[in-house]
Amino acid sequence: MKTTETKRLQKGKATKKRIFAVAKELILAKGYNHVTVDEICERCGLSKGAFYIHYKSKEDIVRKLYRDDMSEYMDEHFAAYAQAHPDASPIDKLRTYLALAFGFPAVVGEELTKLTFVVYLAAKSPEVPSFFANCLEPELLHGIVDDGIARSLFREELSRDDIVNNLYIFITGATMTWCLSDAAYDLAAASVKSADVLLRGLQRNPG
Repeated sequence: MKTTETKRLQKGKATKKRIFAVAKELILAKGYNHVTVDEICERCGLSKGAFYIHYKSKEDIVRKLYRDDMSEYMDEHFAAYAQAHPDASPIDKLRTYLALAFGFPAVVGEELTKLTFVVYLAAKSPEVPSFFANCLEPELLHGIVDDGIARSLFREELSRDDIVNNLYIFITGATMTWCLSDAAYDLAAASVKSADVLLRGLQRNPG
């Protein structure tokens, strides 16, 4: 019985992974509005009922697509930075973290970034403090902020959550402004000064 359940679980995970891979390929190739659940199911050789066992909607796939790709991008690029700069201060790490976060939308494109905003806004979830709070793995950012708190770099009245939420809100607002401009400028370059102002405001004794 246990073996049967394990095999069933493994098959389910494989099916969900297959649906996501096919949907991602189609959405990136054709655009979200030109891909249907029927087409995804046809390519996967599945019924619509099987699709809805794993995903509530096409929008559910978009949320996962952006979240997973951004987490992978941040982890890979920040790891390379940390390896090249082992003695970097928490403030420099946060500055790099923000630069990477603002570089990602250009990598995946304006269309997918806008679409993901729309999907999250439609969800109307009061549990998500900001768009990027649900797109970024928190452990990396928490580790940097905790290090800065331990070194007394941040204003004493600010908790870890205060600092992290301000960073998330800043990333979300700047990226949404970029989307509203139809990606008319280089988001990463345009956000350098604003990021520096934010970081100075969070610090106890900014240099």
